[in-house]
Amino acid sequence: MAVTRVLRLLRILADRPAGLALTPLCLALNAPKTSVLSLLRGLTAHGYLQRSNDLYELGPEAFSLGASLVSARSLDVVALPFLREAVARSGETALIARIDRTADRLVYNPIFESTRTIRYAVPVGTTRPLFASSAGRVLLAFQEEAWRRDYLRRADLRAMTEHSVTDPAQLARIIEEARVRGVAVTFGEVTPDVAGFSAPIFEPDGRVNAALIIAAPIERGRAVADALQHLVMELAASISGALGYRAGPESREVATNQARPMPQTRRSR
Repeated sequence: MAVTRVLRLLRILADRPAGLALTPLCLALNAPKTSVLSLLRGLTAHGYLQRSNDLYELGPEAFSLGASLVSARSLDVVALPFLREAVARSGETALIARIDRTADRLVYNPIFESTRTIRYAVPVGTTRPLFASSAGRVLLAFQEEAWRRDYLRRADLRAMTEHSVTDPAQLARIIEEARVRGVAVTFGEVTPDVAGFSAPIFEPDGRVNAALIIAAPIERGRAVADALQHLVMELAASISGALGYRAGPESREVATNQARPMPQTRRSR
């Protein structure tokens, strides 16, 4: 009942941008004042509503959620030509990873496979732990700092291959590097013979819920690692722009850092 009322309440206020007072909201919801007031207080405390005098209207978190939902749906359409371009220019498989914060994992969808006989292939809907993959580290890098720290405390950092990094302090350094450089690379950390190159996809409000990946057999990936890093960053930035994201000064600084070679002593194995 509470969930239904919350959804109805948000819909009613979405149709009334000037806002409504408590009494007309109670009438619209056919609910007692005590129940409606409790919902209003909770939603206001979390930023989904805001109060001006006696009127309640949608707050910034409601608009942010709406933008994220639109972007998530749009990503499937917007990303397709860039995924095709990634495959055409690299000769390798290209895919999108989306963060699932509830499960502390990422999900692959959509996927465009390489046409080469020997290629990286994985079914749509495959999940991976965030800490181990290049895309997971990019996604972690652009989450809120408190959420990221909490994730590293609670996550099951179980090695997936002999090259997996499982030390929380080392992972924190790798994730910070991914945030600064705007790209993450792994060699054989999730699957022994696969190299992954990932960059963030920014939504219009600057949030990151998805990453672009170019994945290759490990030896081919090593041979052209610099080129694949630059390609995945270029195309992820193009997808972000197509979604409506406009980089600010901080993002331009990240772009400058992206052009710097990755220190060999810090590269994940």
